[in-house]
Amino acid sequence: MTAHAADVAGGVPTGGPSGAPADAPADVPVKRPARGRGRPPGPAAGVRDAVLGAVRDELVAHGYAGFRMERIAERADVHKATLYRHWPTRTALVREATADWQRTHLDLPDTGSWPDDVRAFCTAFAALQRQEYTRALLRTIVFANVDDHDLRDELHTTWRRIAGQLREPALRARRRGDVSADCDPDFVIEMIAGPMVHRSVVTDRTLDDEFVSGIAEFVIAATWQGAA
Repeated sequence: MTAHAADVAGGVPTGGPSGAPADAPADVPVKRPARGRGRPPGPAAGVRDAVLGAVRDELVAHGYAGFRMERIAERADVHKATLYRHWPTRTALVREATADWQRTHLDLPDTGSWPDDVRAFCTAFAALQRQEYTRALLRTIVFANVDDHDLRDELHTTWRRIAGQLREPALRARRRGDVSADCDPDFVIEMIAGPMVHRSVVTDRTLDDEFVSGIAEFVIAATWQGAA
């Protein structure tokens, strides 16, 4: 009798039903590899960077009111299905772009001195405000506060996650005794950010060095224990 050659997969005879080993009983179900479940993996780093760059360009060019997902896909050179799979709405896109901006663009060094920390904070914040994209994001936040409460809530959540970084200089100063124990870090942030945002976004005036320095010295004089 002529022997039939065994079907081989990975060196294992598979002459049985449905690709099972040849010597497996016919009534034993064949195990299949389990399919992965859950959310799809996040976008590749290159895709994410291209998309977030496209979001920045779109907000600068058209603002949030004129924001179009189709243009984001075109700008980033990605398929619309890929874009919608990872960011199903423009709110999701702007939320991630805002989080990325806040996480990577504000460096506050620890100088060991409250006056120098305030000056460093003001210098870094002013540099951020001078960027066209920053002003576009701030206008987006203003728009969201009025007309898009879903986006407003998302941006507030993002802000709360990163606010600790901004509060830390004032908290350090409290621990050192450079400012009073009841000095409110959030109020200090508003003292610095409020005038700069008003000038750069509301009145669209230049944040010159003299203006920025004036804010720093005002905050120092109002809070520093050593100024008394």
